[in-house]
Amino acid sequence: MVLERRHRRLEEPGKLPPGPRWWPVVGNIFQLGWAPPHVSFSKLARIHGPIMTLWLGSMGTVVISSNEVAREMFKNHDVVLAGRKIYEAMKGDFGHEGSLITSQYGPHWRMLRRLCTTEFFVTSRLDAMRGVRGRCINRMVQFIEDASSNGTKSIDVGRFFFLMAFNLIGNLMFSKDLLDPKSERGAKFFHHAGKVMELAGKPNIADFIPIFRWLDPQGIRRKTQFHVERAFEIAGEFIKERMEMMENGDCEGKRKDFLDVLLEFRGDGVEETYKFSSRTINVIVFSPMFPF
Repeated sequence: MVLERRHRRLEEPGKLPPGPRWWPVVGNIFQLGWAPPHVSFSKLARIHGPIMTLWLGSMGTVVISSNEVAREMFKNHDVVLAGRKIYEAMKGDFGHEGSLITSQYGPHWRMLRRLCTTEFFVTSRLDAMRGVRGRCINRMVQFIEDASSNGTKSIDVGRFFFLMAFNLIGNLMFSKDLLDPKSERGAKFFHHAGKVMELAGKPNIADFIPIFRWLDPQGIRRKTQFHVERAFEIAGEFIKERMEMMENGDCEGKRKDFLDVLLEFRGDGVEETYKFSSRTINVIVFSPMFPF
C-alpha cells in the first residue's frame, strides 16, 4: 500500500511522462522480459511513445527513445538532468562523494572538473605524455612475452592490460609507474580492484527495492567496501610517499603533476573545500580505475 501510494503521488499530471502500467513492488521489471534492455525499450516505445516512465522496482526511470528528444535534453536541459544515480555498491565509507564520476552536479563537481580541465585534460599535457604512453605499451608487451616464455602456462592478458592502464594513469598523476606485474603489491591491488568492478556490475536487489538497502541481502555493498578499502590502503602508500617528499623538500625544481596540484590546492572555504584530505585525494586520483 505504501509503494502504491508513492507511485500514485509521483504519477500525478505534470510529474512524469506516461508509461506502461506497473505492478506493486516489482514495477515494470517483468515487462522487460529476458531480451536485451534496448530491445525491450524499443518495443515499449512503439506503444507508449518516445518519452516514457518505467518503474524498476520502486526506482522511477524515464526512458528516451528519440534523437530529437535526447538532443533537447542534453543540449538545453543538461544542468537540470545532470544528477547521477548512486548505486548501493558505490556507497560506503570510502568517500564516493569526492569522485568526479559519482559526485552530484554542484560546486564540488565543478571544482573537480575545472582542475581536470586545466591540469589533466589539456592538449599540451597529453601530447607531452605521448612517449610515456608508448613506453607503457612496450613494457606491457615485454611483460606478456616474459610471462609466456615457457610456453606451457596460460597467462591472464587482461591483467597486463589493467596494469598498463594503471601505470599510464600513474605517470599522468604521479609521474611514475605504480605497479610491477611481478610484485606482490601489484597482484593484491589487481585482485581487489577486479573484485570491485565485478561486484559493481552485479544486479543488486537493494537498488530497486529500498526496504532491502539496510539489509544488503546480497552483501554487495559490504564486499565492495572491503575490497575498496584494501585497494586504497595499497594505493594510498603512493600519496603518503609524495607528501613525505614534499615535506622534505625533495620535489623542488621538479615538474608538477596532478597529485602536486591536488596537494597544493586551496579553495575559498565557502563553496569549495579549503583543502583536500588524503582520503579525498585517494578517491579523486584512483576513481578512473573504479566505477565510482
